[in-house]
Amino acid sequence: MHLNSSDRQNYWPVRICLLAILMTLVVVSMGAWTRLNNAGLGCPDWPGCYGQVVVPMTPTEIALAEETYGGQVDVSKGMIEMVHRYLASSLGMVIMLLAWFAYRHRKQGDYPVYLSYGLLLLVITQGLFGMWTVTLKLLPVVVTLHLLGAC
Repeated sequence: MHLNSSDRQNYWPVRICLLAILMTLVVVSMGAWTRLNNAGLGCPDWPGCYGQVVVPMTPTEIALAEETYGGQVDVSKGMIEMVHRYLASSLGMVIMLLAWFAYRHRKQGDYPVYLSYGLLLLVITQGLFGMWTVTLKLLPVVVTLHLLGAC
């Protein structure tokens, strides 16, 4: 199949949109897995995990995290939570890229500009609810809104 330059220029947003759809399915599934494993507070702080970029793994890191944050570190729950956070953040970046394409094509009239901006706003809102789910220690109304936003 031969694509002219205009078609090639519009082909990338379609591919990225398909990637975003696939990633959304993965993020929502991972969110459900996080909830089913009761790992929503697998990392008690946000955006890191016990003050680190990744879950504490060594005995020294775990001991320091337990001393600093109190309670026992559950590495498996922390891993589930951090994988969900990183996947969701990656999806957010892909959607930011779609919004950038929308901005670049805003005057052409054939690109869903407002849909792209609305999607970016929705993902930012979901990210905020995800953050508040952790920082407000699973406040029921916040968790409910976060879960409803995934529907």
